[in-house]
Amino acid sequence: MKNYKVLILLVLTLLNSCSKEDEINQLNETIVNLQNDIAQLNSQLIDYSIEINQLTTQNNIQSGQIAELNFQLNNFQIQIQEYIDQIEVLTESNEILESDNNSLNTQVNNLQDQLYTIQSQSAEDGLYLFNKIEILEPPFGGTMWDLPDLIKSSDYTIYSTSSYQGIETRLFYDKSIPDFINYPAHVYKVNFGDDLSIDFEIYTEFTQQEAGNIEQKYAPLIGQLGKDLRKNIISFEFLKGEEAASAQRTDDLNYANITFHTEWLTSVVETRSDGDKTEELLIHESAHLSIDPYVYGQQEWTDAVNLDGNYLSTYAKDNPNSEDVAETFQAYIAVKYFPDRISNSLRDTILSVCLNRFKYFDSLNLDLSIYK
Repeated sequence: MKNYKVLILLVLTLLNSCSKEDEINQLNETIVNLQNDIAQLNSQLIDYSIEINQLTTQNNIQSGQIAELNFQLNNFQIQIQEYIDQIEVLTESNEILESDNNSLNTQVNNLQDQLYTIQSQSAEDGLYLFNKIEILEPPFGGTMWDLPDLIKSSDYTIYSTSSYQGIETRLFYDKSIPDFINYPAHVYKVNFGDDLSIDFEIYTEFTQQEAGNIEQKYAPLIGQLGKDLRKNIISFEFLKGEEAASAQRTDDLNYANITFHTEWLTSVVETRSDGDKTEELLIHESAHLSIDPYVYGQQEWTDAVNLDGNYLSTYAKDNPNSEDVAETFQAYIAVKYFPDRISNSLRDTILSVCLNRFKYFDSLNLDLSIYK
């Protein structure tokens, strides 16, 4: 009887061992299959990128081809998400070694990066792939506040050097009055690596040390603007107060300044729960000076707006001849250069409203290479 029990125990142990070995073999097979699938998708993405490049060089892409390319793009995104889900299931069940998990995640992340690169490069070539949505009213109140935090303080800046010029009398726009007025100002010459420069004019209600802190805080952020966003800006003016930012220019651009009231910046713009919006504010105000003069009043722009048939924000709709460009330009940069920082649904929303405006911006051949 005792030998019989030992025999049963040996059989159960053997069966259990076989079962465990089968599980390991099955898991290894799952991992290998997943790796093969990822490799196959990688090859498909390369072919897809080549196809897009060939089509864009032909400069004659039909709407049907765009629809097919977008269909493929969506399928690629679905497949990548499926791989992410599979890896997550394996990880949660503790059935996968850490080394395998890291390897698979790296491969999938590389696939996602490839997809973002394809989206960005095709947009740079003027080919926008998206799902058209019927949107009858502006989807946002104001894009600076409603779109995601796009530019990070850690992103590249072309800010180079600055030098203190002393105290000079400069013409400010003081929004607390509101009026133009001459104030004594700490003046800094701020230089950028692309040979552009801008003056910082900081009202002497700030001490020189405070003025230096302001220059050091904001000059690198301004260096994150594309060259053609900075090209017309003569100076940034800084005053105390809680008034919102504004941009002012003359028709001849001899006066083209942006005014910041610092309490408004620190209490409203920089401390939002959804992120510091200083960089987005800079895009908006800079567009008023460096993009507006080449857009408003142009028939091609009017045609683009009419073809789009909508506005991205109620602020743009209420001020179509002064705020539409600035409200749209942040979204243009997001779609064209930072597809990884916006969702696919947001991309679809933006392009469903602004496609023809974006094509007009493309026609300006702007130097925004800092975002690449």
